[in-house]
Amino acid sequence: MTTQPAQPEQRRQLVKYNFYQLDPAWRALPERERENGKRQFQAVCEEFGKTLSLRSYSTVGIRADTDFMLWLLSWELEPIQEFAAQINRTALAPYLKTTYAYLALTRKSPYMDSSQRVGPERTRIIPPTKQYPYLIVYPFVKTNDWYQLPQAERQGMMNQHFEIGHKYPSVRNNTTYSFGIDDQEHVVSFETTSLSDFLELVMELRESKARPFTLRDTPIFTCAQKPIAEILTSLG
Repeated sequence: MTTQPAQPEQRRQLVKYNFYQLDPAWRALPERERENGKRQFQAVCEEFGKTLSLRSYSTVGIRADTDFMLWLLSWELEPIQEFAAQINRTALAPYLKTTYAYLALTRKSPYMDSSQRVGPERTRIIPPTKQYPYLIVYPFVKTNDWYQLPQAERQGMMNQHFEIGHKYPSVRNNTTYSFGIDDQEHVVSFETTSLSDFLELVMELRESKARPFTLRDTPIFTCAQKPIAEILTSLG
């Protein structure tokens, strides 16, 4: 009796979104202490940026509960943990609170075939060739009823989603999967050059047939991409 060889496990990226809020007491510290804390924090980001993908975004003046976000991509969990440990050792750390943190994995969508532009970006988030100044991030959970529908019915509704999305080329979708490893089912992020286009896209999606099967898609974070040095300067 012969056995079929096991299929090789598909390598997937770990995707981490960390949102930080600064304690206002930080701004009352002497300038020398603040500058030291910022230098230490920036040095950790630059060092880990050599081994994992790290992108920084400002939420200053956008949300009341976060000041900036770090988007991390790694092939292993340990570098993400070590990064957090090193951040905790900086002089800025006592004044930082992680208000939100989301963990996910890349995965090929079960609803997209080769005719719907499936590419390596579905199992790997590749830095874009053009600059997207904005990133919108939110956790996403479907209702239990969604998963009880026949596959063909779900496919039809998702095809409508794809058709709507293709109408907005200024928006780049990064859907990642959190089933069993975090509280949400997906973490969805959209890179865009136009917040206006993204608003129109979401308004149109609200009228799609799949919308009643959304259980939760908040909180929503609008983030502006900026260098970490500029973000730290904006903290005070």
